[in-house]
Amino acid sequence: MMRTLLTLLCLLALSIGARAQAPAAGEVLGQDRLITLPEAVALSLEYNLGLQVERLDPALARERVRETWGAFDPNIVALYDRQHVETPVASSVQSFFGTQGNQTTDDYYVYNAGLRGILPWGFSYSSGYTMQLLSSDSGFYALDKQYTAVWRSELAMPLLRNLYWSTPDLLVRRSRVTQDITDENFRARLTDSVALVEAAYWALAATRALEAAAEKSVETANDLLEQTKVQYQVGVVSKVRVTEAEAGLAQREFDRIVRANEAQSAQDRLLTAILAPQIGDYTSTRIRTEEPTFVPYEVNAEVALERARALRPELIAAQKAVENAGLDERYAWNQKLPELNVVGSYTNNGLSGSQKIAPGTPLGFRDDPTTPGVFDPIPVTQDDFGFPSGRWGADNDFFDASGAHSWGVGANLVVPIGNDTLDARHVQSKILLRRAKTNLRIQEQNVTVDVRNSVRDLKSAIDGVKASQRARIASEETLRAEQERLRLGDSTPHTVLDYEEDLRLAESNEIRALQVYRTAIAALERAQGTLLEKLGIDVVDERSRGVEEF
Repeated sequence: MMRTLLTLLCLLALSIGARAQAPAAGEVLGQDRLITLPEAVALSLEYNLGLQVERLDPALARERVRETWGAFDPNIVALYDRQHVETPVASSVQSFFGTQGNQTTDDYYVYNAGLRGILPWGFSYSSGYTMQLLSSDSGFYALDKQYTAVWRSELAMPLLRNLYWSTPDLLVRRSRVTQDITDENFRARLTDSVALVEAAYWALAATRALEAAAEKSVETANDLLEQTKVQYQVGVVSKVRVTEAEAGLAQREFDRIVRANEAQSAQDRLLTAILAPQIGDYTSTRIRTEEPTFVPYEVNAEVALERARALRPELIAAQKAVENAGLDERYAWNQKLPELNVVGSYTNNGLSGSQKIAPGTPLGFRDDPTTPGVFDPIPVTQDDFGFPSGRWGADNDFFDASGAHSWGVGANLVVPIGNDTLDARHVQSKILLRRAKTNLRIQEQNVTVDVRNSVRDLKSAIDGVKASQRARIASEETLRAEQERLRLGDSTPHTVLDYEEDLRLAESNEIRALQVYRTAIAALERAQGTLLEKLGIDVVDERSRGVEEF
């Protein structure tokens, strides 16, 4: 119970630290500064160039979703048409209506505006207003400057092919799933980047500790050399012992140089992971780290595997890939169906204009139909058609029962014969769906193996830390005893240096074991998909960091 509580407290401390604001780049580059692990992670989230590139993919995916939804945006349409038509005629009717010459002249002006577009589930619509002005000297038109107004609305819907599975519908659904895949891929890249930073941090911490141990070893060898020189001067030991001590010091100085170079290389790797340094920043910067220490961590393989199956971004992305392939398969099946569309329309028509022949004007005589068999002429006058005379009078009756209203319903059916193309596409989509499902199973196996390996590595690292600590304690006791023997004259500097070398090796093994242990914890957290949560990193915030301007 106490061990679990200590683990939770350590994770909470790391989480709180990771949420702290990252120091500015100028506070690190060109400075000699201690950086904690949470600060290193925060710096990488702010400045890492690779993450800046990875953040662009989710931003692009969001815009692609918006792009596909844009297919349903309505379109404003407008039309203007002007035509002048001269038609040769040879008709006595023209003369009867007062038109002279052998041709008629018609001037058309057409204005149209409206909306049209598509809707989800394969529906399409249009609604528009058309005004036509006709100025004609033809006797067949009774109105001078005839205005015709039409408001027509139409709705079309599929009943088989494209019902719910139109191409725009598919693109919208696929873009949503693809956005989820992109988000999970980003979470995976973010997790890998944070794990890399943590590994680089503990690698630098280990090399710094090894560098300090090498420096301490040099100091010990130098003290032993001075002690041996004194013993030689008083005649207790021979010159050979002094030479042995000098050789031991030289060997440790060489080892210190190697350790310092390793520390510099490890620092360069960490700098590259957490910042975007310039060339000169590598040599002018010195990063100090926390010492790698042992923190209790409870290992449970079953719990880790359960978490991984629920949280690993690679698994979720593979599941989404199966969902995408399923969308494609259902769309391909739908496209094999016959095409049956129903169209409905509703139209308002209006007419206005001044009559060329005024109402009541005598037009001649006609036989009275009430006196059959006897020609009884009665006068004929021009009727009043009752249309308004102004331009906008043509649409006065659009919205009441006295207007001219029309409606229509129709259907069209297209049945493909053979249908090899669409059938082949459906078969291909089923093959791709099976591939996606198989890839999901492969990913599940990979995650399982990854978790099992990480659990084994962490358990091995725990045992390695304990064993290396016991070895280091034993080496310290052995060296202390041999130094006492040397003081009493029962040992030689060479023997003491050998024991000191054993201690240095034991300390190095312990440092490396602690590095492996801390890195193994991060690896297990990554394997089970909880590394970001442990460090208090909000994926949504990180996804939008630096791309708000878009």
